[in-house]
Amino acid sequence: MRYSKKEIIKALLLAPLPLLFFTALLFILMNHEYSLSSIFIIFVGHGLVYLAYCILTVPFSFLLSILFNRYHFLNLLTICLNSLIIATAFFVFLGWSHTGEITTEWWKMYTNSWTILMALLPGLCYWFFLINLKDKTVEIVE
Repeated sequence: MRYSKKEIIKALLLAPLPLLFFTALLFILMNHEYSLSSIFIIFVGHGLVYLAYCILTVPFSFLLSILFNRYHFLNLLTICLNSLIIATAFFVFLGWSHTGEITTEWWKMYTNSWTILMALLPGLCYWFFLINLKDKTVEIVE
């Protein structure tokens, strides 16, 4: 199935929103932060994470998606594999920004099931948005 560039961009920009919404909601519930100012600050912080996602990962994901789309390889498997690869780079960069060094055993982050879930959920949402944004018109081949 072929997708247009517009559909790919929309799906990429919508992909992290469910994860960000659920992590913000979980943070509010676990910390009992029910005041309006706390909720506003939490969503502003998650908005900054979304901005970092758009700047750091969307361009690379878009290029890979266009490449896979050209050769009809843009499917759930390739999206999930790319999601894991890009999440690895994002998590390594995030760890480096906090400590100033890259750990030698960076691959151990995937021994935690929550990390795998956080890496795969945007990929699954990207695939879901991609197939739902697809134009439903059928071309008649003569």
